Amino acid sequence: MRRVASAIAAVLAATTLATCTSPAEEPAPPPPEQPAPTPRHLPSDEDRAAILSVVQSLFDALAERDGETLRALLHPDVVMRSVEVAGDGERSIATSTLGDLVARVEGSEEVLTERMFDPEVRISGDLAMVWTPYDFYVGDTLSHCGADVLVLVREDDTWRVTGLSWTRQQPPACELHPDGPPA
Repeated sequence: MRRVASAIAAVLAATTLATCTSPAEEPAPPPPEQPAPTPRHLPSDEDRAAILSVVQSLFDALAERDGETLRALLHPDVVMRSVEVAGDGERSIATSTLGDLVARVEGSEEVLTERMFDPEVRISGDLAMVWTPYDFYVGDTLSHCGADVLVLVREDDTWRVTGLSWTRQQPPACELHPDGPPA
């Protein structure tokens, strides 16, 4: 019995020794390089181009005094607000409707030139937001500058502006377009 017990102990010891002293394993290969994750809410190149095209078309419609195009680009219930700080420090917030905007644009005797630059675009499904500095000229005269924030919704593969807010500032309180005055 002692021999059997000794034999079993020897087998167990050899197995344990072999397990503990097996040749060193080769290190695992490094994991394959993963592409950098895309930051959340950044649009595809195609969506970015489509969204910015709507914004640029809105600015083009201002310059062309084209109320019909404005009505097509802006949702009928668009919410528009401007925030201004007067020279005396008085803050004001003005609200306007699509009808108010169309009347101002169509009634303007001067060309209205609004130019965006360095726009930031974010998207989540069928909702997008554009934040961009801008400058605004009435004829050849700088009227104001500031930042626009536009909210767009995609319906039937078409982006429309449902919200538009902007600051109205006078230089040097804001940036002007890096290309200088419009040509």
